[in-house]
Amino acid sequence: MPFFTSLFAAPRGAAFPRLSENLATSDSFEIRRQIRGPVRAMFALPQRREVIVAADGYLWRFSADGRLLDTLDAPGDMHRNGIAFGDDGFVDWVHTGKRTRQAYGPEVDGNAFTTAQLHAALSAARAVAFGKRDERAWAWLWTGDAAWKMDITRHRAQVDTSCTLRSSTDETVAWSDTCLDGFESPAPLMVEVRPGAFDGGGAGIPSRVDVVAFDRRHYHLEGGVAGYVSETVVGGAIKAVAPHLPGALPRRYWFGDASVRLRVDDEALQFKVFVGRDADDYEFEHMVDWWDPSIVIPGASPWLRVRMRGYMNHPGEDALWTLYGPDFGLYAVRPRTPVQASAPSAHPVPAWRPAFEGPMTPRDAVTGIVVLDTGDRVHRWWRAKPAGPRIVGPTVALDADSPALHALPVSLQVEWGSPWSRDTHAVLEVELDPAATRSAFAALPRADGPATLLLEVPDLFGEVDDMRLSLRRGGSVVPLDRVRLAYSRRPPFRPWRPRDGQPAPPTRIEQLQRTADVVPAGGAEVLARFRAQAEALAHAPDMVARATPFITAAYARLLGELNAGGRADASVTLARHYLAEVHPHTSKHATDPATAYNTSVIASQTLAVAVHRPQDAALVDTVLARLVGSRFDPDTHTNATLLYNLACYYALTDDRSRMLRHVAAAARLGKPAAQFLGDRDFERYWDDPAFTAATRGERGRPSD
Repeated sequence: MPFFTSLFAAPRGAAFPRLSENLATSDSFEIRRQIRGPVRAMFALPQRREVIVAADGYLWRFSADGRLLDTLDAPGDMHRNGIAFGDDGFVDWVHTGKRTRQAYGPEVDGNAFTTAQLHAALSAARAVAFGKRDERAWAWLWTGDAAWKMDITRHRAQVDTSCTLRSSTDETVAWSDTCLDGFESPAPLMVEVRPGAFDGGGAGIPSRVDVVAFDRRHYHLEGGVAGYVSETVVGGAIKAVAPHLPGALPRRYWFGDASVRLRVDDEALQFKVFVGRDADDYEFEHMVDWWDPSIVIPGASPWLRVRMRGYMNHPGEDALWTLYGPDFGLYAVRPRTPVQASAPSAHPVPAWRPAFEGPMTPRDAVTGIVVLDTGDRVHRWWRAKPAGPRIVGPTVALDADSPALHALPVSLQVEWGSPWSRDTHAVLEVELDPAATRSAFAALPRADGPATLLLEVPDLFGEVDDMRLSLRRGGSVVPLDRVRLAYSRRPPFRPWRPRDGQPAPPTRIEQLQRTADVVPAGGAEVLARFRAQAEALAHAPDMVARATPFITAAYARLLGELNAGGRADASVTLARHYLAEVHPHTSKHATDPATAYNTSVIASQTLAVAVHRPQDAALVDTVLARLVGSRFDPDTHTNATLLYNLACYYALTDDRSRMLRHVAAAARLGKPAAQFLGDRDFERYWDDPAFTAATRGERGRPSD
């Protein structure tokens, strides 16, 4: 702090705590910061009595009384109605809480509709948006349970993709706002709440804010000392000769803590907020906003926002930022007691907060759900979203300013990476042992401040065996060993993002092969990971052609090893997944001889198990139809094992003619007669001369 600033700085009174200390209260109200970071816009959901806030790439859901319920990384293609209508699906989290992208229903042709019929069909939906590209035009319709597209190319001239007057939403979140000329859209489910003046007043309305003291902390010169001197000299000279010119000389004034009394109903809340003061005029308008959702949600809590002063791009303003930056964010002015108090904890514990430690997620926070022994499910941020690079003004890590918890945690759900990125999104489920957790809390030393429940994840894409959960307080660490960790969602591959000084990760094909290596000795989780990797490669248009030989080879090997290890259920599960999710894509690239052979092995190994399991009869039919095919010729085929297993199938289904033909073909390729004569699948034919001849590779006559 410069000398002259510290010289004139005044002491701060304890009766007026700093805003970010979260200590401002009255008999009925409190002011609590909910978001630390840049807040873009606020919306009210009257029917749900909730508030949605857009803040630095995230959507935040609050109750009407200002308590955080959930957050979501904002999906692309957001519309002003609160729904993300994309090309391949929609996200309606704002209105339903559903956190996944959902598929559209069948498209409807609206081109035969008259204008009146079209308007009637659109009016039946709860939310409507419009789009057009090239020569086409369409409407998206959402009913609350489903959404679909309607082709309205005939009405393309009436579609307007930017039809509403500009607002703060357009400037800060850039969501689409569309309409159809002549059509009155359904009543909006989400209403923008515009920021107003923090101090209120005007139009005969008394101000809601009284300033009772001002503690000077920084003497500010617009543009800095050099800029102030040069502009004063040059500008003063110009003003002297041309006083009629617009503009004013650079300003100089004090910044400091204003001791504020904020009136809410019949009570006052006291706190300090950092603002400028020029000739007894407190410049709240440049740094503090007021949001009041009660305009559309009666009884909803008001909010105040401390924001950046202008663009923070003038010399000298960084010094201001160091003083008011700690108060930056969004605050709820809410009732002191929840509308419905939670049930008391059966085992109260010292105050604690969750935290996450691990490699940085470049653009995403780490968030999740904590389930307490009170039955409550509370949403918490485990780690802030990293601050982006500075372009003009200072940057801030986006975070939630949630209160500490006082009940015993029972389970946790932690997620990192964007849910809209299959390559980065992970969801970890943690189950805690109540007795062990109580003992861990009891072992913590007494100390000031809440304890930390720390989840250590050394590798964002690694195994749960390497993760650790512990309680920490006052320098002491108490491990939580009796916990169960498992992924409920995991990126199929390690992203191709080599860090400085670290080797590049294996290619996706190499990762698939490494996973296949550990499947025979692993459990269901490893098998599920292999399926996810194979499916991801098969569905990748830029990878499937090159990856097909490796994918089919891995399936062929694993089916054989699982069968040999007696894991029939796992083998059948893997075969079903191959047929449903992989083969429809790899079959388009099956010209390679190795791929054709791998596919025959997959068919053979599936039949080896499925023909003996009545519950898998449909699977056998699918293998015969898709992998074997009606044009299969046993006399020219070269996989003796597939021929043998087909012969078993025909023997069990009493198709003697086909059985004999496949037995003979398999024998000619080296299958020994003893194998046929020792296999009970052929027991009823052991005394059949034609069967005996076929086991020697002899082609029987049709009459045989």
